[in-house]
Amino acid sequence: MNQITRIFWKIIYGLGNLRLAIVLLLLIAFVSSLGTIIEQEKSVSFYEVTYPLSKPIAGFVTSDLILFLGLDHIYTTNWFLILLFLFSSSLLSCTLSRQIPSLKLAKIWKFFKTEKGGAKKDISLRFGNLSLNQFTYALRRKNYNVIQQGSFLYAYKGLIGKIGPIFVHLSITLILIGSVIGALAGFMTQELVAKGELFHLQNIISSGPLSYIRQDFAGYIRDFNIAYNEEGLVDQFYSDILILDNNLKTISKKTIFVNEPLRSQGSTFYQTDWNITKLKISLENDSTFEIPLKEIYTGNNSRFWIGSIESRSNKLLLVFQDLTGKYLIYSPEKKLLGESEIGHKIFFNGNTLRVESIIPSTGIQIRSDPGIFIVYLGFLFLILSIIVSYISYCQVWAVKIGNRVSVYGNTNRAVYFFEKSILEIVDILQNDKITIEKSEDY
Repeated sequence: MNQITRIFWKIIYGLGNLRLAIVLLLLIAFVSSLGTIIEQEKSVSFYEVTYPLSKPIAGFVTSDLILFLGLDHIYTTNWFLILLFLFSSSLLSCTLSRQIPSLKLAKIWKFFKTEKGGAKKDISLRFGNLSLNQFTYALRRKNYNVIQQGSFLYAYKGLIGKIGPIFVHLSITLILIGSVIGALAGFMTQELVAKGELFHLQNIISSGPLSYIRQDFAGYIRDFNIAYNEEGLVDQFYSDILILDNNLKTISKKTIFVNEPLRSQGSTFYQTDWNITKLKISLENDSTFEIPLKEIYTGNNSRFWIGSIESRSNKLLLVFQDLTGKYLIYSPEKKLLGESEIGHKIFFNGNTLRVESIIPSTGIQIRSDPGIFIVYLGFLFLILSIIVSYISYCQVWAVKIGNRVSVYGNTNRAVYFFEKSILEIVDILQNDKITIEKSEDY
Protein backbone atom coordinates (compact mmCIF):
# COMPACT_ATOMS: atom_id res chain seq x y z
CA MET A 1 0.00 0.00 0.00
CA ASN A 2 2.86 2.38 0.84
CA GLN A 3 4.46 1.55 -2.52
CA ILE A 4 1.22 2.41 -4.35
CA THR A 5 0.95 5.67 -2.39
CA ARG A 6 4.53 6.60 -3.31
CA ILE A 7 3.90 5.86 -6.98
CA PHE A 8 0.69 7.89 -6.87
CA TRP A 9 2.37 10.95 -5.40
CA LYS A 10 5.32 10.58 -7.77
CA ILE A 11 2.88 10.79 -10.68
CA ILE A 12 1.09 13.73 -9.05
CA TYR A 13 4.35 15.64 -8.57
CA GLY A 14 5.37 14.85 -12.15
CA LEU A 15 2.09 16.06 -13.64
CA GLY A 16 2.14 19.14 -11.41
CA ASN A 17 5.42 20.33 -12.91
CA LEU A 18 5.15 23.95 -14.08
CA ARG A 19 7.18 23.38 -17.26
CA LEU A 20 4.90 20.51 -18.29
CA ALA A 21 1.81 22.69 -17.75
CA ILE A 22 3.30 25.49 -19.86
CA VAL A 23 4.22 23.09 -22.70
CA LEU A 24 0.71 21.59 -22.67
CA LEU A 25 -0.89 25.06 -22.64
CA LEU A 26 1.23 26.17 -25.61
CA LEU A 27 0.35 22.99 -27.51
CA ILE A 28 -3.37 23.51 -26.87
CA ALA A 29 -3.09 27.15 -27.97
CA PHE A 30 -1.22 26.18 -31.15
CA VAL A 31 -3.68 23.43 -32.08
CA SER A 32 -6.64 25.69 -31.33
CA SER A 33 -5.18 28.32 -33.66
CA LEU A 34 -5.02 25.68 -36.41
CA GLY A 35 -8.75 25.21 -35.93
CA THR A 36 -9.31 28.87 -36.78
CA ILE A 37 -7.13 28.63 -39.92
CA ILE A 38 -8.33 25.29 -41.31
CA GLU A 39 -12.06 25.20 -42.02
CA GLN A 40 -13.88 22.84 -39.68
CA GLU A 41 -16.63 20.29 -40.31
CA LYS A 42 -16.58 20.55 -44.13
CA SER A 43 -17.08 17.77 -46.63
CA VAL A 44 -14.22 15.62 -47.90
CA SER A 45 -14.62 17.11 -51.37
CA PHE A 46 -14.17 20.62 -49.93
CA TYR A 47 -10.75 19.73 -48.52
CA GLU A 48 -9.75 17.93 -51.71
CA VAL A 49 -10.52 21.07 -53.73
CA THR A 50 -9.13 23.60 -51.23
CA TYR A 51 -6.00 21.62 -50.29
CA PRO A 52 -5.19 19.62 -53.46
CA LEU A 53 -2.46 16.99 -53.51
CA SER A 54 -0.94 18.62 -56.56
CA LYS A 55 -0.39 21.98 -54.80
CA PRO A 56 0.48 21.44 -51.11
CA ILE A 57 0.26 24.56 -48.98
CA ALA A 58 3.63 25.39 -47.37
CA GLY A 59 4.98 22.39 -49.21
CA PHE A 60 3.25 19.70 -47.15
CA VAL A 61 -0.33 20.64 -46.13
CA THR A 62 -2.72 18.59 -48.27
CA SER A 63 -6.21 17.19 -47.89
CA ASP A 64 -4.76 13.74 -47.06
CA LEU A 65 -2.75 15.16 -44.15
CA ILE A 66 -5.72 17.17 -42.85
CA LEU A 67 -8.09 14.20 -42.97
CA PHE A 68 -5.52 11.76 -41.54
CA LEU A 69 -4.76 13.95 -38.51
CA GLY A 70 -8.40 14.91 -38.04
CA LEU A 71 -7.65 18.62 -38.58
CA ASP A 72 -11.08 18.94 -40.20
CA HIS A 73 -12.62 18.42 -36.74
CA ILE A 74 -9.76 19.29 -34.38
CA TYR A 75 -11.80 19.94 -31.26
CA THR A 76 -13.31 16.44 -31.15
CA THR A 77 -10.24 14.39 -32.11
CA ASN A 78 -8.96 11.90 -29.56
CA TRP A 79 -5.48 13.42 -29.39
CA PHE A 80 -6.83 16.93 -28.73
CA LEU A 81 -9.09 15.62 -25.96
CA ILE A 82 -6.06 13.80 -24.49
CA LEU A 83 -4.18 17.12 -24.46
CA LEU A 84 -7.04 18.74 -22.56
CA PHE A 85 -7.13 15.81 -20.13
CA LEU A 86 -3.38 16.02 -19.47
CA PHE A 87 -3.56 19.79 -18.95
CA SER A 88 -6.48 19.43 -16.53
CA SER A 89 -4.61 16.67 -14.71
CA SER A 90 -1.55 18.92 -14.49
CA LEU A 91 -3.60 21.74 -12.93
CA LEU A 92 -5.25 19.41 -10.42
CA SER A 93 -1.91 17.78 -9.58
CA CYS A 94 -0.36 21.19 -8.94
CA THR A 95 -3.30 22.00 -6.67
CA LEU A 96 -2.89 18.77 -4.70
CA SER A 97 0.91 18.73 -4.48
CA ARG A 98 1.70 22.42 -4.05
CA GLN A 99 -1.17 24.80 -3.46
CA ILE A 100 -3.15 22.86 -0.84
CA PRO A 101 0.00 22.04 1.21
CA SER A 102 0.98 25.72 0.93
CA LEU A 103 -2.46 26.71 2.25
CA LYS A 104 -2.16 24.25 5.15
CA LEU A 105 1.29 25.58 5.96
CA ALA A 106 -0.03 29.15 5.95
CA LYS A 107 -2.60 28.22 8.62
CA ILE A 108 0.09 26.93 11.03
CA TRP A 109 1.17 29.35 13.77
CA LYS A 110 4.86 30.14 13.44
CA PHE A 111 6.89 31.87 16.15
CA PHE A 112 10.46 33.15 15.86
CA LYS A 113 12.30 32.39 19.08
CA THR A 114 15.40 34.39 18.07
CA GLU A 115 16.14 37.47 16.00
CA LYS A 116 17.99 35.36 13.42
CA GLY A 117 14.73 33.77 12.29
CA GLY A 118 13.55 36.96 10.58
CA ALA A 119 16.81 37.95 8.95
CA LYS A 120 15.60 37.33 5.37
CA LYS A 121 12.10 38.78 5.66
CA ASP A 122 10.78 41.79 3.74
CA ILE A 123 10.45 43.98 6.85
CA SER A 124 12.83 44.19 9.82
CA LEU A 125 12.28 46.71 12.67
CA ARG A 126 13.49 47.23 16.25
CA PHE A 127 11.30 48.82 18.93
CA GLY A 128 12.47 50.03 22.33
CA ASN A 129 10.25 50.02 25.43
CA LEU A 130 7.34 48.35 23.59
CA SER A 131 4.99 45.82 25.08
CA LEU A 132 3.62 43.08 22.85
CA ASN A 133 0.12 43.97 24.04
CA GLN A 134 0.49 47.43 22.54
CA PHE A 135 1.85 46.00 19.31
CA THR A 136 -1.02 43.49 19.20
CA TYR A 137 -3.46 46.37 19.53
CA ALA A 138 -1.80 48.22 16.62
CA LEU A 139 -1.91 45.12 14.39
CA ARG A 140 -5.55 44.42 15.13
CA ARG A 141 -6.38 47.96 14.10
CA LYS A 142 -5.02 46.87 10.69
CA ASN A 143 -7.28 43.77 10.63
CA TYR A 144 -4.54 41.26 11.44
CA ASN A 145 -5.26 37.99 13.21
CA VAL A 146 -2.84 37.92 16.15
CA ILE A 147 -1.59 34.97 18.23
CA GLN A 148 0.65 35.69 21.21
CA GLN A 149 2.47 33.26 23.49
CA GLY A 150 4.58 34.93 26.15
CA SER A 151 7.37 36.87 24.46
CA PHE A 152 6.49 35.68 20.96
CA LEU A 153 3.89 37.01 18.55
CA TYR A 154 2.63 35.88 15.15
CA ALA A 155 0.05 37.76 13.05
CA TYR A 156 -1.38 37.29 9.58
CA LYS A 157 -4.10 38.57 7.27
CA GLY A 158 -5.29 37.89 3.72
CA LEU A 159 -5.37 34.10 4.09
CA ILE A 160 -8.16 34.05 1.50
CA GLY A 161 -5.56 35.19 -1.03
CA LYS A 162 -3.92 31.78 -0.69
CA ILE A 163 -7.21 30.12 -1.65
CA GLY A 164 -7.52 32.15 -4.88
CA PRO A 165 -4.91 30.20 -6.94
CA ILE A 166 -6.59 26.92 -6.00
CA PHE A 167 -9.90 28.12 -7.39
CA VAL A 168 -8.15 29.53 -10.48
CA HIS A 169 -7.02 25.99 -11.33
CA LEU A 170 -10.40 24.49 -10.52
CA SER A 171 -12.12 27.16 -12.66
CA ILE A 172 -9.91 26.45 -15.67
CA THR A 173 -10.60 22.74 -15.21
CA LEU A 174 -14.35 23.45 -15.17
CA ILE A 175 -14.04 25.45 -18.40
CA LEU A 176 -12.15 22.60 -20.07
CA ILE A 177 -14.71 20.03 -18.89
CA GLY A 178 -17.59 22.15 -20.20
CA SER A 179 -15.83 22.61 -23.53
CA VAL A 180 -15.28 18.87 -23.91
CA ILE A 181 -18.92 18.13 -23.07
CA GLY A 182 -20.03 20.70 -25.65
CA ALA A 183 -17.74 19.24 -28.32
CA LEU A 184 -18.84 15.65 -27.66
CA ALA A 185 -22.56 16.15 -27.03
CA GLY A 186 -23.40 19.40 -28.84
CA PHE A 187 -24.80 19.87 -32.33
CA MET A 188 -25.70 22.55 -34.86
CA THR A 189 -28.41 22.43 -37.53
CA GLN A 190 -29.38 24.96 -40.17
CA GLU A 191 -32.94 25.24 -41.51
CA LEU A 192 -34.28 27.49 -44.27
CA VAL A 193 -38.03 27.70 -43.61
CA ALA A 194 -40.71 29.50 -45.59
CA LYS A 195 -43.19 31.70 -43.79
CA GLY A 196 -46.13 29.63 -42.52
CA GLU A 197 -44.28 26.29 -42.56
CA LEU A 198 -43.23 23.78 -39.88
CA PHE A 199 -39.69 22.51 -39.50
CA HIS A 200 -37.82 19.82 -37.56
CA LEU A 201 -34.12 19.57 -36.73
CA GLN A 202 -32.94 17.70 -39.80
CA ASN A 203 -30.25 19.59 -41.71
CA ILE A 204 -27.32 18.74 -39.42
CA ILE A 205 -24.22 20.86 -39.97
CA SER A 206 -22.12 19.37 -37.16
CA SER A 207 -22.69 17.06 -34.24
CA GLY A 208 -20.61 15.41 -31.55
CA PRO A 209 -20.32 11.63 -31.23
CA LEU A 210 -22.48 11.68 -28.07
CA SER A 211 -25.05 14.22 -29.28
CA TYR A 212 -28.78 13.54 -29.21
CA ILE A 213 -31.03 15.57 -31.51
CA ARG A 214 -34.55 15.66 -30.14
CA GLN A 215 -37.46 15.08 -32.51
CA ASP A 216 -40.29 15.49 -29.99
CA PHE A 217 -40.99 19.10 -31.00
CA ALA A 218 -41.29 21.21 -34.13
CA GLY A 219 -40.78 24.83 -35.04
CA TYR A 220 -43.31 27.01 -36.88
CA ILE A 221 -42.55 30.30 -38.63
CA ARG A 222 -45.67 32.39 -38.10
CA ASP A 223 -44.29 35.54 -39.71
CA PHE A 224 -41.14 36.99 -41.21
CA ASN A 225 -40.28 40.64 -41.85
CA ILE A 226 -37.31 42.69 -42.96
CA ALA A 227 -36.63 46.24 -41.80
CA TYR A 228 -34.75 48.59 -44.16
CA ASN A 229 -32.73 51.67 -43.27
CA GLU A 230 -33.00 55.09 -44.92
CA GLU A 231 -30.57 54.05 -47.69
CA GLY A 232 -32.79 51.12 -48.61
CA LEU A 233 -30.38 48.52 -47.24
CA VAL A 234 -31.40 45.64 -44.98
CA ASP A 235 -31.19 46.82 -41.37
CA GLN A 236 -32.64 43.83 -39.51
CA PHE A 237 -34.81 40.79 -40.12
CA TYR A 238 -37.34 39.32 -37.73
CA SER A 239 -38.84 35.85 -37.44
CA ASP A 240 -41.92 35.17 -35.34
CA ILE A 241 -41.20 31.61 -34.25
CA LEU A 242 -43.27 29.11 -32.25
CA ILE A 243 -42.00 25.87 -30.69
CA LEU A 244 -44.73 23.20 -30.72
CA ASP A 245 -45.02 19.79 -29.09
CA ASN A 246 -46.17 16.68 -30.94
CA ASN A 247 -49.81 17.72 -30.37
CA LEU A 248 -49.07 21.13 -31.96
CA LYS A 249 -49.52 22.92 -28.64
CA THR A 250 -47.31 25.98 -28.16
CA ILE A 251 -44.36 25.39 -25.80
CA SER A 252 -42.71 28.77 -26.31
CA LYS A 253 -42.74 31.64 -28.79
CA LYS A 254 -40.71 34.72 -29.56
CA THR A 255 -39.88 37.18 -32.30
CA ILE A 256 -36.20 36.58 -32.89
CA PHE A 257 -33.66 38.69 -34.73
CA VAL A 258 -29.88 38.87 -34.98
CA ASN A 259 -28.34 38.73 -31.48
CA GLU A 260 -31.74 38.03 -29.91
CA PRO A 261 -32.31 34.24 -30.09
CA LEU A 262 -34.98 31.98 -28.61
CA ARG A 263 -33.93 29.40 -26.03
CA SER A 264 -36.19 26.39 -25.72
CA GLN A 265 -36.00 22.59 -25.37
CA GLY A 266 -32.31 22.68 -24.55
CA SER A 267 -31.49 24.43 -27.83
CA THR A 268 -30.94 28.01 -28.95
CA PHE A 269 -32.63 29.27 -32.13
CA TYR A 270 -30.71 32.02 -33.92
CA GLN A 271 -31.77 34.28 -36.77
CA THR A 272 -29.03 33.94 -39.39
CA ASP A 273 -30.22 34.70 -42.93
CA TRP A 274 -33.23 35.05 -45.18
CA ASN A 275 -34.28 34.13 -48.69
CA ILE A 276 -37.17 34.41 -51.14
CA THR A 277 -38.52 31.04 -52.20
CA LYS A 278 -41.82 31.54 -54.10
CA LEU A 279 -44.27 33.99 -55.64
CA LYS A 280 -48.02 33.73 -55.27
CA ILE A 281 -49.75 34.78 -58.51
CA SER A 282 -53.47 35.16 -59.22
CA LEU A 283 -55.43 35.09 -62.49
CA GLU A 284 -58.58 36.92 -63.52
CA ASN A 285 -60.72 33.89 -62.66
CA ASP A 286 -59.50 34.11 -59.05
CA SER A 287 -57.39 31.00 -59.36
CA THR A 288 -53.91 31.19 -57.91
CA PHE A 289 -50.65 29.37 -58.42
CA GLU A 290 -47.10 29.60 -57.12
CA ILE A 291 -43.83 29.80 -58.99
CA PRO A 292 -40.40 29.14 -57.45
CA LEU A 293 -37.65 31.73 -57.39
CA LYS A 294 -33.99 31.01 -58.02
CA GLU A 295 -31.35 32.87 -56.01
CA ILE A 296 -28.50 34.38 -58.05
CA TYR A 297 -25.31 35.73 -56.47
CA THR A 298 -23.40 38.53 -58.20
CA GLY A 299 -19.70 39.29 -58.02
CA ASN A 300 -20.06 42.24 -55.62
CA ASN A 301 -21.48 40.08 -52.83
CA SER A 302 -25.09 40.97 -53.61
CA ARG A 303 -27.92 38.79 -54.87
CA PHE A 304 -31.24 38.81 -56.68
CA TRP A 305 -34.05 36.33 -57.32
CA ILE A 306 -35.51 35.34 -60.63
CA GLY A 307 -38.72 33.48 -61.54
CA SER A 308 -40.45 32.78 -64.83
CA ILE A 309 -44.04 32.71 -66.09
CA GLU A 310 -44.36 30.55 -69.16
CA SER A 311 -46.94 29.67 -71.78
CA ARG A 312 -46.62 27.60 -74.90
CA SER A 313 -45.51 30.55 -76.99
CA ASN A 314 -44.15 33.12 -74.59
CA LYS A 315 -42.21 33.66 -71.38
CA LEU A 316 -41.67 36.42 -68.85
CA LEU A 317 -38.84 36.74 -66.32
CA LEU A 318 -39.57 38.43 -63.00
CA VAL A 319 -36.56 39.76 -61.10
CA PHE A 320 -36.64 40.75 -57.40
CA GLN A 321 -33.81 42.46 -55.55
CA ASP A 322 -35.41 42.60 -52.09
CA LEU A 323 -38.71 42.27 -50.23
CA THR A 324 -39.90 45.83 -50.88
CA GLY A 325 -42.40 44.55 -53.44
CA LYS A 326 -40.89 46.11 -56.55
CA TYR A 327 -39.69 43.89 -59.39
CA LEU A 328 -38.42 44.09 -62.97
CA ILE A 329 -39.91 42.31 -65.97
CA TYR A 330 -37.60 40.91 -68.66
CA SER A 331 -38.06 39.04 -71.88
CA PRO A 332 -36.29 35.69 -72.43
CA GLU A 333 -33.69 37.68 -74.39
CA LYS A 334 -32.92 39.66 -71.18
CA LYS A 335 -34.52 42.82 -72.51
CA LEU A 336 -36.11 45.02 -69.88
CA LEU A 337 -39.84 45.26 -70.52
CA GLY A 338 -40.88 47.28 -67.51
CA GLU A 339 -41.18 47.60 -63.73
CA SER A 340 -44.09 46.71 -61.47
CA GLU A 341 -45.09 46.16 -57.87
CA ILE A 342 -46.88 43.50 -55.88
CA GLY A 343 -50.66 43.89 -56.31
CA HIS A 344 -50.41 45.61 -59.70
CA LYS A 345 -51.73 43.96 -62.84
CA ILE A 346 -49.49 42.74 -65.64
CA PHE A 347 -50.64 41.47 -69.03
CA PHE A 348 -49.20 38.30 -70.43
CA ASN A 349 -50.30 36.35 -73.47
CA GLY A 350 -53.81 37.85 -73.39
CA ASN A 351 -54.25 37.19 -69.68
CA THR A 352 -54.23 39.55 -66.72
CA LEU A 353 -51.96 38.44 -63.91
CA ARG A 354 -51.22 39.87 -60.51
CA VAL A 355 -48.33 39.02 -58.19
CA GLU A 356 -50.19 38.76 -54.91
CA SER A 357 -47.31 38.20 -52.50
CA ILE A 358 -43.73 37.15 -52.01
CA ILE A 359 -43.25 34.03 -49.91
CA PRO A 360 -40.00 34.57 -48.00
CA SER A 361 -38.03 32.03 -46.03
CA THR A 362 -35.95 32.62 -42.94
CA GLY A 363 -32.64 31.06 -42.02
CA ILE A 364 -32.75 29.54 -38.55
CA GLN A 365 -29.64 28.12 -36.92
CA ILE A 366 -30.24 25.78 -33.99
CA ARG A 367 -27.41 25.08 -31.57
CA SER A 368 -27.24 22.85 -28.53
CA ASP A 369 -24.28 22.93 -26.17
CA PRO A 370 -24.91 20.97 -22.95
CA GLY A 371 -21.56 22.10 -21.56
CA ILE A 372 -22.16 25.84 -21.90
CA PHE A 373 -23.48 26.26 -18.33
CA ILE A 374 -20.34 24.61 -16.95
CA VAL A 375 -18.18 26.90 -19.10
CA TYR A 376 -20.02 30.02 -17.87
CA LEU A 377 -19.78 28.78 -14.28
CA GLY A 378 -16.07 28.17 -14.73
CA PHE A 379 -15.53 31.70 -16.09
CA LEU A 380 -17.51 33.17 -13.18
CA PHE A 381 -15.35 31.29 -10.66
CA LEU A 382 -12.24 32.26 -12.63
CA ILE A 383 -13.06 35.98 -12.46
CA LEU A 384 -13.83 35.80 -8.75
CA SER A 385 -10.77 33.68 -7.94
CA ILE A 386 -8.45 36.00 -9.89
CA ILE A 387 -9.81 38.94 -7.90
CA VAL A 388 -9.31 37.01 -4.65
CA SER A 389 -5.78 36.05 -5.73
CA TYR A 390 -4.78 39.71 -5.71
CA ILE A 391 -5.43 39.89 -1.96
CA SER A 392 -1.98 39.92 -0.35
CA TYR A 393 -1.17 37.30 2.28
CA CYS A 394 0.83 39.16 4.94
CA GLN A 395 2.66 37.73 7.96
CA VAL A 396 4.20 39.57 10.92
CA TRP A 397 6.44 38.13 13.65
CA ALA A 398 7.61 39.75 16.87
CA VAL A 399 10.16 38.61 19.42
CA LYS A 400 10.69 40.39 22.75
CA ILE A 401 14.16 40.13 24.23
CA GLY A 402 14.66 42.27 27.31
CA ASN A 403 13.27 45.73 26.67
CA ARG A 404 13.58 45.44 22.90
CA VAL A 405 11.01 44.03 20.48
CA SER A 406 12.15 42.83 17.02
CA VAL A 407 9.45 42.86 14.34
CA TYR A 408 9.63 41.09 10.98
CA GLY A 409 7.18 40.98 8.07
CA ASN A 410 6.66 39.04 4.87
CA THR A 411 4.13 39.13 2.00
CA ASN A 412 3.55 37.17 -1.20
CA ARG A 413 2.92 40.27 -3.37
CA ALA A 414 2.76 44.07 -3.30
CA VAL A 415 5.80 44.45 -1.04
CA TYR A 416 5.68 48.25 -1.32
CA PHE A 417 2.15 48.46 0.04
CA PHE A 418 3.04 46.00 2.77
CA GLU A 419 5.96 48.19 3.85
CA LYS A 420 3.65 51.20 3.77
CA SER A 421 1.18 49.34 5.99
CA ILE A 422 3.92 48.51 8.50
CA LEU A 423 5.02 52.15 8.56
CA GLU A 424 1.42 53.18 9.26
CA ILE A 425 1.50 50.84 12.24
CA VAL A 426 4.72 52.53 13.29
CA ASP A 427 2.93 55.89 13.08
CA ILE A 428 0.19 54.55 15.35
CA LEU A 429 2.81 53.50 17.87
CA GLN A 430 4.61 56.81 17.57
CA ASN A 431 1.39 58.67 18.25
CA ASP A 432 1.18 56.62 21.42
CA LYS A 433 4.66 58.01 22.31
CA ILE A 434 6.50 54.70 22.15
CA THR A 435 10.22 54.69 21.39
CA ILE A 436 11.14 53.14 18.02
CA GLU A 437 14.53 52.00 16.74
CA LYS A 438 14.92 50.91 13.11
CA SER A 439 17.41 48.11 12.55
CA GLU A 440 20.31 48.44 10.12
CA ASP A 441 18.67 45.74 7.93
CA TYR A 442 15.68 47.99 7.35
